[in-house]
Amino acid sequence: MPSSAHRGRGRRPGNQRRSHLTALAGVLSLAITAPSEGACPTRPAPDPAQELIDYGMLLDEISEMGEQYEAGFSIGDQVVYRMRRRSEEGGPDRVLQLLQSMKPKIEELQPNFTAPPRRPHPPNRPVLLIESRQNIFQPSMAITDCASKGAEGEAAEEARRAGREEPGPVRLAKHLISDMGGDLGDLPAGLCVVVVFPDRTDNERELRFVLAHEWMHTMQNGFYTKWAMDHQWWREASAEWFAHKIVEGTTERDRWIEEFFMKQQSCPLTEHSYDAQPFFFWGEQAFNTDWVVSVGLAGDQYLKLPERAAAILPPERWLDWAIAQAEQSITMPDGRPLPDQAEVEPLELTRECETAIKGPPLSVQLYELSVPVGGAPILTIDAGDAQLAIRGNGDEDWLRVTGLTETDTPPSPITVAAIAPSGEDLYAKFSIGKSDGLACGCQIGSWMERETPDDVADDPLAGALEAMNAARGMVPPDQMDDFRAAQEKILAANAKDKFRFRNAVPAIFDELESDAEAIYDQDGPIVTIRPAGTFMIDDPHTIRSEDTTVRYFKYRHYGEWTAEGGVLKFDIKGNDLEGFVTAPPDYEPARITVENEGFGAQSYVGGGGEWTMACEPGTLTLTSTRVRSPDRSDQAVLVKY
Repeated sequence: MPSSAHRGRGRRPGNQRRSHLTALAGVLSLAITAPSEGACPTRPAPDPAQELIDYGMLLDEISEMGEQYEAGFSIGDQVVYRMRRRSEEGGPDRVLQLLQSMKPKIEELQPNFTAPPRRPHPPNRPVLLIESRQNIFQPSMAITDCASKGAEGEAAEEARRAGREEPGPVRLAKHLISDMGGDLGDLPAGLCVVVVFPDRTDNERELRFVLAHEWMHTMQNGFYTKWAMDHQWWREASAEWFAHKIVEGTTERDRWIEEFFMKQQSCPLTEHSYDAQPFFFWGEQAFNTDWVVSVGLAGDQYLKLPERAAAILPPERWLDWAIAQAEQSITMPDGRPLPDQAEVEPLELTRECETAIKGPPLSVQLYELSVPVGGAPILTIDAGDAQLAIRGNGDEDWLRVTGLTETDTPPSPITVAAIAPSGEDLYAKFSIGKSDGLACGCQIGSWMERETPDDVADDPLAGALEAMNAARGMVPPDQMDDFRAAQEKILAANAKDKFRFRNAVPAIFDELESDAEAIYDQDGPIVTIRPAGTFMIDDPHTIRSEDTTVRYFKYRHYGEWTAEGGVLKFDIKGNDLEGFVTAPPDYEPARITVENEGFGAQSYVGGGGEWTMACEPGTLTLTSTRVRSPDRSDQAVLVKY
């Protein structure tokens, strides 16, 4: 390798240089194509015609530069070469100074790149650093290409001759060495060319990060063939990890982390790119730096397809990766929290008391599973070939699930983390048990009854007014004042029955007795319908009079339900009341405990009988099957609680 460069050598005409452009292949385009629903967002293929133009402009720019020369330092065994625009020669070299400032940190990590037999030697490719001021390869901040050498180069050449060479990345290094070497000065075999576009970085930290990212590529290129270069999820994401290790505190790449969590539910891990870096952040935390390097260098065909990439880890360690996302325990390499986290999607067990989750292979699926309040005690999970972990609300430990599993239903909502550690799509089904042959339906869950509009609410005092009006002529004159007072009190009373599942007696009492009032804890009674064929009605409240307070902190009626042909029948079996009363003379709270089973309990609350069901999202409308007056409401409208 030459120790310095000489100036003044001739340059080849541009048309001769461009004759070699057909040997150059594409560079990554950073735009993402909007996906169809459920599809993985993909990056559009680069425009070959535009690439040829860009490469032509780049080669023209390089041909006008001075000759390459050694920069005067190496990073480990990697000798650094430099090429600059003639107008900039002799002036401060900001890019080279930034690279040199990172030399100690890079060399600290380089020992991880030596682990026989797959990594028998440290990274040793020479690197030629070039700056471009052209408006080309937008919006890339840098590109790296390395010439094939040794056994790797022979394998690539043999594949090319046999017609088996796959479309690969840029062939810039080979072009500069083979076709322009005489013009640029002698270039070493196996050279890596790094072209940076410093004008596209916002600050010095970002430029340092770009240089560190590209340096990882120069080290990777000593350990895999060009056939592997299109497998960007491990190549680009591990380079991002490496750059974060070198340039701590970087925030300019946060967009990639946001993109990863945005895409991962619909994308296999192998279809990500730069954005897959959280996988390597986690890998370093879960294993060590050497593990990240080994994956970042392994490359080649086995990482291209999900079933091959799945071999990186045992299935249970893939589940660890999913759990770490659910726990939001993954950090940046410098210990900072991730700028974005995976979102947990809501999932409900409702109508048929079963539901399923699905996703592409090696994609983490996170859900918050809501089980109907008072649901069956057994949760059945058919995980198929996937790895699942579930954790109940307030629980600390995860329950790992594979295959067909029955378990006690954890407190709802249940966090679910799932992944299919293979080449197969993820599909897992959840269901809650059914007893006595009772089918789950849309009514299963916890509901609050909404108040019936005043103009259609049932008024139990309407008959009393009619009777008083009919008897008015028979009232003795000396009792007329009392009669009118009673009539006015009834007229003033707002005793309409606006709830079918609330005890109407206190409401009527409140309106007729001005010195008492009922204050309910909730806007309406809560009706909980369990899939096991039982239900309960909760409506805690307080009754206050001038000197007496009755506080029911538990005011529950319970019973059994059956459903057939869209008709839901409630059979109230009993009530369970707990509270306290304060009254003269000592006003000391006295405990109230009432347990009442049998027919007598039904008189305390409405809601019994048969109802026809109408199901809508978040709303259950029950219409009484009893024949009532057409101008009165026979409905109870329940909303999700």
